[in-house]
This record gives sequence, structure tokens and C-alpha cells, in this order.
Amino acid sequence: MKLPLAIDPRPLLAAAVALAACAAPPRPSPRAAGLPAPAAVQPARPPRPAGAPAAAAASTAASGAAAPSAPPAPSAVAPAASAALGAAGAADAAPPAASGEGGAAGAAAPQGPSIAIEPPYKLGRHQVPRGQAEAAERDRWNAGGRGEPPAPPPAAEGHPLPRIIVDIDSVKGPLKAREVERIARRHLWVHVYGCYRLRAYRDPSLHGKTTVRLTVSRAGKVTGARATSSTLSAPDVVSCLAARARSLPLPRAKAGSTVVATLQVYPGDDPVEPPPSVLAPGPGELRPDAIEAAVAEAMPAFRSCYEAALAGAPALWGRLAIRFHVTDGGAVDEAFEVESRFPDERLTRCVLRRARALTFPAPEGGDLRFVVPLRFSPDPQGP
Repeated sequence: MKLPLAIDPRPLLAAAVALAACAAPPRPSPRAAGLPAPAAVQPARPPRPAGAPAAAAASTAASGAAAPSAPPAPSAVAPAASAALGAAGAADAAPPAASGEGGAAGAAAPQGPSIAIEPPYKLGRHQVPRGQAEAAERDRWNAGGRGEPPAPPPAAEGHPLPRIIVDIDSVKGPLKAREVERIARRHLWVHVYGCYRLRAYRDPSLHGKTTVRLTVSRAGKVTGARATSSTLSAPDVVSCLAARARSLPLPRAKAGSTVVATLQVYPGDDPVEPPPSVLAPGPGELRPDAIEAAVAEAMPAFRSCYEAALAGAPALWGRLAIRFHVTDGGAVDEAFEVESRFPDERLTRCVLRRARALTFPAPEGGDLRFVVPLRFSPDPQGP
């Protein structure tokens, strides 16, 4: 009797698996196919029609509501340029780099807060907002916010402004020396500062004291003011102090008086801003991409300033526009906030100090003043 032939099924199964593998070729990896890796895929932003304001900006402009506690949608005034790419108009195409340290396309998603560079412009060539909605949006960014409820801003460290002391040495006549001194300290501070900045912005070490003799009528009006001595090395500042002292408003009295005042001024911890009379754009020219590239070098330092401020106000956001003055050799001798009012003085001072350490390419044609606006947002995807 013949036994049935035993067939081993294992070779047949192996052959079937091999045939299936040949029928379905292996799928290439996303990176090998030129596609972004899954971890780097960013959620797409719905495109916004050109010139259309963000919804929050339109509602605020229509209702007159107060500034929000979180950053509004990307600006329709001038698209923020990515600090990593240095490309103007790239904000709606991709999220701006958070700190100017971005990598190539397909890199990991940005982490931490966002600092974006708006297109720089020469002083006097400011882009005018197109309509009330865009103006309202820029105003909101210029004011910024500290969260809801807003955390109080921290006290400024040190003494950024010049140290000014106003003393009344003597009073001859019916006026009371203590009352004259109280009025003089309140009224003359801003006048002393205005005179001091005429030269202190060029000579940061300028200091000294000036004695002024005032003649006061019985109506309380200063009819004469003369500087009798001074240790200041700037005669125009001394003349200015005597002239500004004539504006001192004093109370009426039974008779006239003679007042001797001493005005002392010393440098503060930060530079003195130039007076408006010298703020000229300058004859020089510098390419915007060269300006952005130089500012991007300071992004790690700016990020450090921002992260320190976020520790006390995690929702802090806003726009900080910096006005630079660059010499014909490319050195920075001025960096001050202009047109914006960033809501954290410590961050402003920290960023400005880092900005003053920058260098730029030498402008063509001479010195140059220009403005670089920065937008700070706690959102990693950018403002």
C-alpha cells in the first residue's frame, strides 16, 4: 500500500512573501524624497487677502477697545522679516525665526519666544499705514502688553537718566527759601536736562555745577538770571541754564527777592539722547539686507533680554523700534527707542545696550540714521 506524499508548506509561504515584496516597492523616506521630515511639518496658516487687516485689529479699530492682552495677528502694515532669513515680506509665508538662530528648511519646529525684524528704513522714510485699521494695528503693537491682568513693570535698575541736583543757596527778600527750593526742584529738572543734552550726547563724561543768581519781582516773575560761576566745560550749556532759570514761576510777595541757586548735573548709567535739532538722516545709504544681517548677529543677546523679562511677565509682547546712528566707518554711536513704547523698561534698556555694541558695514556717502523695528512675542510661531 502506497502512503500519501507529505508536502512541506514552508517553502510555499516564503515564495508568496517574496512575490508580495516584489509587487510593492519600498516607500522612500520623506527626507530622501525631498519632503520635510514629519517632525518639522508646521501647521499651515490660512492665507489672508493682501491689505486685509487682522480680525482683532479690525474689531479694535471699529469699537475703540483697549489693547488686547495677547499679541494680535501678523501685521498688515509691513510683514515682519524673519530674523534667521533676513528676508522682508516672509512673515505670511512661514513663521519668523524666534531668535535669529534658525536653520535651513525642514529644521525642527522653533522653540521659545519669537523676535522678528521688520524691514528697516532710513530716518524720514517711515512707511505710512494704509488706512485706520493698519494704523490701529501698529499703535497696538507699539504699546504692547504685559498680560491679563497686567503685571506691574519692574523698577528700573540703576539710574539711567542724568543725576540732577537743584539747591537754593540763599534768598534775600520775603520769599521763603524752602518754598523756592521745592518749586525749583520740581520745575527746573527738565530744563537742566534739556540744556545738558546739548553737549552730553557727544561728551558722555560732561559734568559739573553752575551757580545762577536770580532777580525776582514782587509778582513772582524772574526778571533777571546770570550765571556767576560754573565748573562745566561747555559754555553753551551754562548760558542755557541761566536762560532756562528765567522760567521759574514763584509766588507773589510783598517785595522783590534775590535768589541764588546751584544746579548740578552728572552722567547717568545710560547715554543721553541727542536733542531733536541734530536728528538728521545723514547723507549715507546702507542696504536693508546688510542692516538686517548685522542686527541678526545680536539676536541671541536680544533673546536673553526677552527671556529674562518673560520670567516676570510671561505674556509680555510688543514692538521696539530702535533708531541707530552709524558713523561713516560703520560704528554705532547712538541707539535709542523711537516711535514705540515697549511696556517693559528693563527689556528696553537691555536691548538698547546690546544694540549699541553692534557694528554695521560702512555706509556709502557718509553717516546714517535709520530705524530697525523688532517685534517680541511669547508665541514660538511669531507675532
